[in-house]
Amino acid sequence: MIEWGAFALKIAPGIGAKLAEIGFKEAIKKFNPNDFEKACNCGIEAADKNQLFSGCEQGVVADFLKSFLTGAALPELLKPFNGQEKPQVEFLVEAFNTTVPDHKKIQGRFAPERLHDWLEVFAETYFQKTSCYLRFKVAKADYLKQLANCFDDVKFAGIAVEDQAIEKSEKLAQIFVMPDVLEEVNIHVRLGLQELGEGKNLQQLQRETRSGRIFLASQLLNQNQSNKFMLLGAPGSGKTTLLSFFAVMLAQNAPEKLGWDSGRDCLPILIKIRDFARLSDINLLDYSRQFAEKTMSVKPLPEGFFEYWLADGRAMILLDGLDEVVEESKRYAVVQHIESFLGQYHQNLAIITSRPAGYKRDFFNTSDFEHYQLQLFDDAKVDEFINRWYDSRVRDAAEAQRHKDSIKKALAENERIKLLARNPLLLTIIALIHRYQAVLPRSRHKLYEKAVETLLKNWDANKNLTEQSVFKCLDIDDLRRLMEILAYWIHTQGSTDNPEAGTLIVKEDLLDQLTRNIKTKKQVERFQAKEEAKRFVDFIQQRTGLLNEQGQDLYAFVHKTFQEYLCAQQIGYQADDDDDFEIVLNHIREHLHDPHWREVLLLLIAQQKPKKATKAMRAIWAANSEHEEWLHRDLFFAASCLAENIKDLKGADSSLTVEILEKLVELEVRDEKEVGYRVRSQVFQILCSMSETEFEAQTLQLLKARGLPQYRLKEYQVALEEKEAFITAMLLRLEDGDENVRCDAAQTLGRLGNASEIVINALLLRLEDENYTVRLLVAQTLGWLGNASETVINALLLRLQDRVGAVSLFAAQSLGNLGNPSETVINALVLGLEDGDNSVRSWTASILGRLRNPSETVINALLSRLEDGDNSMRSS
Repeated sequence: MIEWGAFALKIAPGIGAKLAEIGFKEAIKKFNPNDFEKACNCGIEAADKNQLFSGCEQGVVADFLKSFLTGAALPELLKPFNGQEKPQVEFLVEAFNTTVPDHKKIQGRFAPERLHDWLEVFAETYFQKTSCYLRFKVAKADYLKQLANCFDDVKFAGIAVEDQAIEKSEKLAQIFVMPDVLEEVNIHVRLGLQELGEGKNLQQLQRETRSGRIFLASQLLNQNQSNKFMLLGAPGSGKTTLLSFFAVMLAQNAPEKLGWDSGRDCLPILIKIRDFARLSDINLLDYSRQFAEKTMSVKPLPEGFFEYWLADGRAMILLDGLDEVVEESKRYAVVQHIESFLGQYHQNLAIITSRPAGYKRDFFNTSDFEHYQLQLFDDAKVDEFINRWYDSRVRDAAEAQRHKDSIKKALAENERIKLLARNPLLLTIIALIHRYQAVLPRSRHKLYEKAVETLLKNWDANKNLTEQSVFKCLDIDDLRRLMEILAYWIHTQGSTDNPEAGTLIVKEDLLDQLTRNIKTKKQVERFQAKEEAKRFVDFIQQRTGLLNEQGQDLYAFVHKTFQEYLCAQQIGYQADDDDDFEIVLNHIREHLHDPHWREVLLLLIAQQKPKKATKAMRAIWAANSEHEEWLHRDLFFAASCLAENIKDLKGADSSLTVEILEKLVELEVRDEKEVGYRVRSQVFQILCSMSETEFEAQTLQLLKARGLPQYRLKEYQVALEEKEAFITAMLLRLEDGDENVRCDAAQTLGRLGNASEIVINALLLRLEDENYTVRLLVAQTLGWLGNASETVINALLLRLQDRVGAVSLFAAQSLGNLGNPSETVINALVLGLEDGDNSVRSWTASILGRLRNPSETVINALLSRLEDGDNSMRSS
């Protein structure tokens, strides 16, 4: 008897072509070669109990059966796939006997009297298996449809903006931007046990990691080293959205959007870990079935449905939010469930997500799991999101472009909001506010208000993780007040000399401060307040993301902007509560030119009513700070308050605004030798910041009245009211017949910092300019503008082969400035290390260093140049 359990016919490859040959078009639609192969092998194993081939060698039998099953017997075996009855034994007997003459080694060596019984058992088993597989296929179609329905909508419910309580949902693929991931390389895996002999124990080595490659998250799916990934990401960095995108693309039969071949057969299994953890005495398979049938409204799944795909390695297991299991003991239990499940179905791709704060390195074996960090968006990805956002929401192309240019301009002009926009969640909030208020509010505190409100209330409410399930005596309104009190207290711990002391706080001090506040606010015993303080820290850290663990027992706000905003809110609350505006003025007097307090004071003044705001600005204007006649710090701070665009400020005290603006213009027109370069630069920056405020026209009118040189006035006109017209003029000059005009236009566009699509496309055309100086300056400008899109990168890569060496060098430098360490870029730059020109090799080495890509390709290439004959090369 042949041991079929240890041997299986490989008949799937090439079977599709045979189907086409014999004209079974309907079968091709339903047919999966792997299903056919498995059904045949199951039938053979069951039938072989009749010992039809007991006198034959296994290899001879295998060749014969493969020919029989994919040849004469194939039309009969395809009947189940065409919705017909099971294969008829009489036809199979005839097909068997037809095949025998072509296989001399079989003739006379099998038992003909057993043939009918053998084929009868084979046909029955084969039919049962194919029927089962077809049921799985039908069930899969329904499962994928419901999964796509469940996860394809990006819901913004709960993120409320003025005049638009709830934003409509959006299809995932329309606005999704693929993020980058950063590889974490565990040194002890790469170095091996040899290091143990050098004074390091295994525990030390396990804790030592370094950063590796940065690449698109979709490329995780094609990694060869492993098929299990731990993906760590900050709150709002897009972990859940990424897994949903993977699942939906597979459900919608679009694997090519994940870098896979079209038609790849893979079942996505998406599991919310927090939901699984709430259920006791249930395994992941049972949970998956329960979630599909009860939550996704999938029709009852056939027994063994998930196991079928998992056993074949044809599933993508997506486990989202390990950190959302708050109780540590329960989290370890969940980890054990996951390890057992993934160990049983080890051949499947698996991705687990977590925030760093809720994850410990000993959860999963590093040799099994590769660890990656989800990266915040760079400028190119922010632009891509904005483009997708408005393309999907505004039908008129011209109107959509106006919205895009407006929000990009607002981000470019406000560095702090631009930093917030790198977080996908906050970028979404910014985009929502911009969508319904036409522009991002110049009053930054309104933007921060919406972001804090969303993080504290709405975002968590959408996750069904409300405060009622966590706290004993606090409610949702208490959270906001405690965060304001906490922000103020933390901020007061810092100073100009030691600003970190005003951002980082020790956990013990944090809990003590909260305990005292909760005890007073809720009138409870100290021990009750202390326990509530612990619950508060866990909730804020793990659920809202506003407060994060920055190191062992050290905490800080996720971004200092939120600390500064909430600190300002607390000062304003105290002043209103006591009906004493002196509280605001005292903070201004005490901290006026302390950099640690600058943003707090600006936000504090910006959110005052107009009369109170002008009263605060009068106090600044009259502060008479040390060396004011030379440094003009009081003037500049008061002017910065104007730039915050406080509503109706001009009406509250028009003489104040005129005094401030006139003083600034006076400094602008005064001889630079008297004023100094740094003061003149500050004046220019502050006057330009009046753009899109109620003082914009007034500022420009004052400048025109003072008879500025034409070139200087033009710079102000561009900044304050005519930037779009000026950019249009520069784009026309890029087409000028004079190469000097084209060069000047390229450099001017770079200085303006406008990386809109129309500017980038115009510059890309000039990368092909016949004049090498134009090509060189355009390459440099593209590096300045910071747009690292695939189109820009590819265009610069082509310029690495420019016939003029200087153009190649500037293209290489821009690739370095754009910080795109993709494999294509790295390989192209590494070639420069072999150039015959010393300067080319030296520049290339410097650029590779700036990319900070510690891949073996880069390291080995640089090591090889340490023996270079040129001094500057070895130094670089």
